[in-house]
Amino acid sequence: MTDPALSTKATLEKDDRILLQTRLVLIVVVPVLLIAFLILYVFPDQYGHRFAWTIQPYMTSSLIGSGYLGGAYMFVFAIFGHRFHRITAAFPPVTSFTIAMLLATFLHWDRFDINHFSFQVWLILYIITPFLIPYLWIKNRVTDPGTPEPDDMAVPSFAKWAFLAFGVAAMLWAIIMFLFPQFAIDIWPWRLSPLTARVLGGWFSLLGVGGLFTSRDPRWSAWRIPLQSITLWIVLIFIGAFLNPGDFTNGFLESFHDRDGNCCRGVNWLSDLDGRKPKTAGLKNIDSTGAG
Repeated sequence: MTDPALSTKATLEKDDRILLQTRLVLIVVVPVLLIAFLILYVFPDQYGHRFAWTIQPYMTSSLIGSGYLGGAYMFVFAIFGHRFHRITAAFPPVTSFTIAMLLATFLHWDRFDINHFSFQVWLILYIITPFLIPYLWIKNRVTDPGTPEPDDMAVPSFAKWAFLAFGVAAMLWAIIMFLFPQFAIDIWPWRLSPLTARVLGGWFSLLGVGGLFTSRDPRWSAWRIPLQSITLWIVLIFIGAFLNPGDFTNGFLESFHDRDGNCCRGVNWLSDLDGRKPKTAGLKNIDSTGAG
């Protein structure tokens, strides 16, 4: 015979609530993320030097800053929400990200100024959070009943498989960026340093672990807020790219442009050999008039 007291306790543990300690920690974290977004995305020229280190070019700072806003968006739902399973997918990815940031910091210690207040905040944050975030997740995940909400929808199998594949690809790329930063520097569409290559690798690890973890949950309610957060991040990155096209001067895109120019010059040279008019003239006219 089941003990009614034990049954009641089990029901309370599986009520999907967000624990007070989780809310309190995130109340402290969210303002830090918002300040990082403002510094890196909105006012990089005026206040970029107040970050842990000065990040150039703007596309790197905008990618990182928009990622921080996406994280703040997600955690706001943890502060004011009522169902833990809606935001549980944030914790394992953020854990991998914080570990990557801590490792990148130690690997490039010479790039930082220990007397700089912003770096001191950065260091304290990424020493504590690799342990604090998984602790909160382990403590709070026991409240998730694992069942769908009353009006929930099931995520289609193809979507779960797609997210799984995306997670694997993102994790592989994160590992490559972290272990072989020069390879990433050579092909990245804008200028990177070994430090920023590894930092961006940390962001890809967040996406990778997020894809792997989310793909295991069939509840649409567990996907909705993470997808909104990622969508916000991507939209802000595209806005940053639109506003700063001059940053795209490196890596694969630039080398492709150079190869394209060399190809046109080669055609001109071959045409000159037999005395014919270069065949690229027509293409040049089409491009200059904006037609086609």
